[in-house]
Amino acid sequence: MLNTKKKPLYREKGIPLSGSEKFLSGFAYIAMALLSLIAILPCLHVISKAVSNGPDVTAGNVYFWPVGFQLETVKYVLTQTSFFTALKNSLIVTGAGTLLSLFTTITTAYPLSKPGFKGRRVVSLLYVISMVFFGGMIPAYMVVRSLGLLDTYAACILPFAIVQFNMFIVKNYFESLPESVEESARIDGAGDLRTLVSIVCPMSKPVIATVGLLYAINYWNNYFHAMMYTRSPDMNTLQVYLYNIINNSQDFIQNLASNNYMANITSEGMVAAAVTLSIIPIVALYPFVARFMVQGITIGSVKG
Repeated sequence: MLNTKKKPLYREKGIPLSGSEKFLSGFAYIAMALLSLIAILPCLHVISKAVSNGPDVTAGNVYFWPVGFQLETVKYVLTQTSFFTALKNSLIVTGAGTLLSLFTTITTAYPLSKPGFKGRRVVSLLYVISMVFFGGMIPAYMVVRSLGLLDTYAACILPFAIVQFNMFIVKNYFESLPESVEESARIDGAGDLRTLVSIVCPMSKPVIATVGLLYAINYWNNYFHAMMYTRSPDMNTLQVYLYNIINNSQDFIQNLASNNYMANITSEGMVAAAVTLSIIPIVALYPFVARFMVQGITIGSVKG
């Protein structure tokens, strides 16, 4: 007689690991530790440079621990109006862009997740093609210019209004939801919009939080579109602000010297301080959505 009992997907408590399993487990822990160091050490290096003495930063004596601890560089960055203007622009672009992208992604993924939607395969194929082929930088610029969007927030937001990869993650997650729940809602008289808002979205918090964070990081770190589509200094985002510090380092050094800041502040230290301050919003946002990320990406990526 065949044994039809399924093997449990987890190891029962009290059962020791075999030799090969111990080796694989140890290897996994070591690999995770190394990957964590690869991610953490650059951050420590930048933060250390932001709070280290200027001459030591210039001489390359700062690695992963501050040398001659000081906060003058951070204080100087916080006194710059241009920094807060760039911060405001980045917050507006990230906030408005993330909300718009979530709206377009959810409203596109929901009908494409339904087998009865006419033209589903054709529309999905068009999204796949647009993932592989990009129209080019010049046509994109001409479209933005013809729409009169140059030097506006919309120019930094609309190119990312929907990312195909994120849309397919949400679509696959929607397909994993039990159909019986939606059928019950329709029996109670709920339409498609009511079902999406009241049933599907609350059940899809993991993938929505995950994709929302991906969009937020994308908007926050975007440099290319802000640099290409904006000209006014009042429209600079944080990434463009950092570029200007690096590209115009001599001007910053002269400005620092004229204000007696030259002893402890350098353009390199200013970049490190601005980068340190700029990562705080994303780092603060991450803990709120971290618990959703593994479930959201796992189900959304492998289903369908």
